[in-house]
Amino acid sequence: MRRGTSEYEAAQEAMAEILLERARNGDWPIQYGKLSKLLEDEGHNIPAHSVEMDHLLADVSHQESTDGTKAMLSAMVVLKEKGEPGAGFYRLAREEFGRKGDNVTIWGEEMKLLAHDFRQC
Repeated sequence: MRRGTSEYEAAQEAMAEILLERARNGDWPIQYGKLSKLLEDEGHNIPAHSVEMDHLLADVSHQESTDGTKAMLSAMVVLKEKGEPGAGFYRLAREEFGRKGDNVTIWGEEMKLLAHDFRQC
């Protein structure tokens, strides 16, 4: 699956809907494998630990925070083993969203932003 194709755009839209709903409901974190399964249930084969998953998470984060001021939706997606996001999240946070600090600080701040920006009371 390549960026810019209708298949990719459909998977991106499905991922955005899943993550936005979970963000609004405070239903996070979600493991990569669970997100992969939810996407599969909607007809999108996106392996949990794949380049496609990384690209989609980055694109959904940019889609929902075009200027980088809102929370990165990808912050809620975590590794089963560690219970925190993978290395790609931290790289994206620093390089494309300008987040500062160590991993714990970056993720903690994003989780606060998620609650502030998306959570419906």
